[in-house]
Amino acid sequence: MNIKQFHTLADQLFNKIELFLDGYADEHDIDLDYETNGNVITVSFPNSSKIIVNTQEPLFQVWLATRNQGYHFDYADNNWICNRTNKSFDQIFSEAVKEQADQ
Repeated sequence: MNIKQFHTLADQLFNKIELFLDGYADEHDIDLDYETNGNVITVSFPNSSKIIVNTQEPLFQVWLATRNQGYHFDYADNNWICNRTNKSFDQIFSEAVKEQADQ
């Protein structure tokens, strides 16, 4: 992977995250906020917890910080995969949102 490919894949992931959050908030009638600032998305929940997603360009990784755990994802087989759990970003992120939204 080169830097251009990494940024394209990370941008696609960030767009997917924003769409997921918009849909989740509407579907579950929850007031969650998110802000994208460069290579960082910060999701804020009514209970004051946060989820932070950011890119680590030198490592070609995406990092996810939840209130309970931190995760590092590498791109493989058309998906962002946690290098510790082998779960997909989508799976871990959606579980974290559900937990932190108290749903």
